[in-house]
Amino acid sequence: MSEVNVKIKGWCKNYPGDRPPRFLRAFLLLFLAEGEAHGYELIEKLKEMGVKYETHEFGYVYKTLRNMEKEGLLSSRWNVKEKGAAKRIYRITDKGMSNLDEWARVLANIKESINSFLRAYNKIKEEKDG
Repeated sequence: MSEVNVKIKGWCKNYPGDRPPRFLRAFLLLFLAEGEAHGYELIEKLKEMGVKYETHEFGYVYKTLRNMEKEGLLSSRWNVKEKGAAKRIYRITDKGMSNLDEWARVLANIKESINSFLRAYNKIKEEKDG
């Protein structure tokens, strides 16, 4: 699996938790667009980018992967060739790629909204400070 270099910044103290709000599916699709992977590899990628999942929360990620597979966004197969327990390997589907395209559009809109908010905030701040 190649390296997707994504880092998230910590959220404000008013937001509960250290995860981005409801973006798990987008990140899973992004990682799988780079290549197939098993669930634990995906969790490790989330950790590398700054998302904190505790061991007892891994089930949420696996449940999300299973739901995405039911929706046709992913497909999976069992890897029994490697030593140890069999691992389910996930792969993005064409429908998943279309969904990732939609996520990119949504996130671009969110970025524009946030930038607009920050411009307005900075203008108010400058007027009050200046």
